[in-house]
Amino acid sequence: MKFIHPTAVIGENVIIEDDVYIGAYCVIGMPPEWKGKEHIDKGVLIGKGTRITGMVTIDSGAEHQTQIGENCYLMKHSHVGHDAILCNNVTLSCGAKIGGHTIIATKCNIGLNAVIHQKQIISEGCMIGMGAVITKKLITTPYKKYAGNPAKCIGDNLIK
Repeated sequence: MKFIHPTAVIGENVIIEDDVYIGAYCVIGMPPEWKGKEHIDKGVLIGKGTRITGMVTIDSGAEHQTQIGENCYLMKHSHVGHDAILCNNVTLSCGAKIGGHTIIATKCNIGLNAVIHQKQIISEGCMIGMGAVITKKLITTPYKKYAGNPAKCIGDNLIK
């Protein structure tokens, strides 16, 4: 069963799988914020079991579909840029911002108000700390914790 709040705005090319919750004032599948490519709409795929709480924005892809995996949890005011891929079991905390073309691997947890530069790859099981800034130069390692501005590795993420 799906639930889509009546205030949510869902674009034409959005595919929503089973057991998805979309809360109030979400905007999903609107044109990519990519100068000169705003007219392209490759859409968004939202995997089964995902919960999108409220006031979340997810831009449509320009080169390929923007993808939200299964059993993801996107909290209020988070944003997923065009052509990004969130694999299964990813959590975006309130205010997290994911740049376009970014890949967030399985079991990652992105902290409150963290910012991830476009075209970045976050390795499996990483924890990105509150307010962290992931720059284009950072290369992440699976199951590590990153914090700071710019973010640096601060240890192992023991939650697997």
